Amino acid sequence: MARTLFRHARLLDETVDLLWDHGVVAVAGPGTLTARAGDVLVDGGLLTPPFAEPHVHLDAALLGARAPNVSGTLREGISNWSRLREDLTADDVAARATATLAMYRSWGVLRWRTHVDTGSNVAVDALLSLRATTPGLQVVAFPQEGILRAPGRRDGWERAVRGGCDAVGAIPHFERTTEEGWESVRLAFRLARELGLGVDLHCDETDDPGSRNLEVVCAETLAGGVPHVVAGHCTAMHSYPDPYAARVCELVATSGVQVVCNPLDNVVLQGRYDGYPKRRGLTRVDELWAAGAIVGVGHDSVMDPWYRLGTANLLDAAYMLVHVGHLTSEAEMKRVVRCLHTENHLPWGRPPTVGVGVTELLHWAVADEVELLRLRPRPAVFVA
Repeated sequence: MARTLFRHARLLDETVDLLWDHGVVAVAGPGTLTARAGDVLVDGGLLTPPFAEPHVHLDAALLGARAPNVSGTLREGISNWSRLREDLTADDVAARATATLAMYRSWGVLRWRTHVDTGSNVAVDALLSLRATTPGLQVVAFPQEGILRAPGRRDGWERAVRGGCDAVGAIPHFERTTEEGWESVRLAFRLARELGLGVDLHCDETDDPGSRNLEVVCAETLAGGVPHVVAGHCTAMHSYPDPYAARVCELVATSGVQVVCNPLDNVVLQGRYDGYPKRRGLTRVDELWAAGAIVGVGHDSVMDPWYRLGTANLLDAAYMLVHVGHLTSEAEMKRVVRCLHTENHLPWGRPPTVGVGVTELLHWAVADEVELLRLRPRPAVFVA
């Protein structure tokens, strides 16, 4: 196997030389390394750790063409998915999930957290089986139509959690009442504490400024006993009155809850009930950052009943975020890109770095993160 010698490559804010030798980084640092006969030489470009996907739905991936979402709303997406769910087979779920993971790998994503609808035992069992042979894959028990909304849903959700899922999910804004939404959050934390699991909720994915489950999530997190808590979407925050939004941003930061913004889906799904001007609907990433909160960036849907245009390229999600979130200063654009290989990895523990002994590495044939956003190319993926 030929060695690969990277010269004058950008690594964060430094220029380094790096030697990839037989599946591992052997040397990394400033200065010029000496090439040997047969070495592959690569000049310039950008080096990063692999990306992580903190929020995807592999059970529904690649199904969008089977049930097109005519209205473009979240509710029609859920309705279409609930019909498709009845005909799922284990082989179909595994085949589509495997194909989607291959798409992700080609874009440099080597860790994935998938939500699986606990309304389908077939989907749950298929993705847990796939996890056994897929390093880096985590599965969240996700009750797509709520825990308390109808008989039997709580049982299916709890079966999935106890069956080996990595984190406990909920969807409080989809429960019948505000009180039941809050109760579903508390149920999720109670079960997570019992089993020593993390919590990962779809939280306030609505334009309704009265949807206020996130503060309950923060309060439960502050009560302790759960190793890592993620609140996905949080789009109601876009519509909150500013004083309340400021209080919630501070509460998120204080509690340590990680918010995962899903720009591709939410810029499409939100604002559907608006006349003009139409709300963009993304959560307040800039204000969360300013408060000191942890933010990740998810792709969410890959050609599924909610969003047909998914590519499995996390840079597409980042590109959408910098536009819709007005995060276009040099520092903000770099920060969004760096989320993909830092904060996005937090559900697995500490983010990876690039240094001696590392066995996973991405090389991008661009000069910096701004060009990475502009062009969104495929990386060269180096894995032991």
